[in-house]
Amino acid sequence: MSVSVFGQSQLYVLNEGRFDWTNGVIAEAPSLGVIDITTYSYSQIASFDSIAFATDLEVQGQHGYVCLENTVMKVDLTSGQVLNEVFILGAQELALLDGMVYVTRGGLDPLTFGPLDLESHLVWLNAEDLAWEGELSVESGPEFACQAICVDNGRVVVGVNNGWVWGGEVGLVGTYDPASGTYIEVDLGESGRNPVALHAMEGAVLSVNNGDWSSTSISRVVTGEALEVSTEVLAEVAAGCNASAVISSNRLALQIDQETGLRIVDGTNGLGTGETLNPDASSAYSLVIHPASDMTFSGVTDFVTEGHVDIHDDLGNLVESVQVGISPGTLVWGEKATNNLNELSAGSPAWSTGTYDLQGRPLAQHQATSGQLLLHVNSLGAVSKRVVVRMD
Repeated sequence: MSVSVFGQSQLYVLNEGRFDWTNGVIAEAPSLGVIDITTYSYSQIASFDSIAFATDLEVQGQHGYVCLENTVMKVDLTSGQVLNEVFILGAQELALLDGMVYVTRGGLDPLTFGPLDLESHLVWLNAEDLAWEGELSVESGPEFACQAICVDNGRVVVGVNNGWVWGGEVGLVGTYDPASGTYIEVDLGESGRNPVALHAMEGAVLSVNNGDWSSTSISRVVTGEALEVSTEVLAEVAAGCNASAVISSNRLALQIDQETGLRIVDGTNGLGTGETLNPDASSAYSLVIHPASDMTFSGVTDFVTEGHVDIHDDLGNLVESVQVGISPGTLVWGEKATNNLNELSAGSPAWSTGTYDLQGRPLAQHQATSGQLLLHVNSLGAVSKRVVVRMD
């Protein structure tokens, strides 16, 4: 017998691994794994041997798109099989839109240790097989190296930072409209140099800017036919490794270097609210917020021996700490779909916390019997299977 219930949320974790730059040795290869949020258990999906580092991950259905050292891969999230692989010199971060994988580019030349001399800083691939589809040259698109990328209102938004030229950082946000083929940029101003993270909010994109790596600012960019921008400086702080994530109610959580907990930024104006989220939490290297519960999942690492994901509830209490690989640098939500009762599938509306029979009736309204199969929904909206042993 099969049943279609609703998707069980999975948290996919891209571990950067550890590369010994002094000796040129891969001490631990980058890897991809998943945390089951019904059990808080972690399992590895794939290891990317002979690759020095990983930089980004996007998830769509049963597939993960992984950005690694000069490489983009498409991975089957069930088997860990690499389905497609393509060489992209200087590949940095990814975004998915309308069947395409958009890739920003930048980085250092391993021989000269200067910035890579690239003819384009934004390219796109077919999501089906990673076949080359197009690019914006430095004449028609971003002139400088890019890193951050997101999608907003059918447009691809990139952070142009020239971040591999020490002291030469710039602060630009560009948008590419695939429908019209047009690309436009806006200057974030002197205080908005070095955009390192982009987040689509309600009606705008927030850019986290690291300046000369000793300061932080937030720019609010309204995308459209023209770009409007405002930039607010967070005085005397640095964003460190730039962990940031969208919270409900149009807010942004931001990790500040050397601070415990997360600062909150109002997405409507880019200003700090004065609030602190998870005030006693360890410094986050990566960050996501569960969209339904506002629970916080933070990647924490010493960059050498271990990495783990700390899970806090919406009141800031530590719920669980899950060991993963070294340097969990990217955390991404995905849905695991199946029609097998062992792994519940997508399709039905989200139910409230509680226990149900297979017809969707709450336990309180239907007498359960020994041996009966029930579905339990936790506070995150995730489902697990339970068999009744005894009902007193």
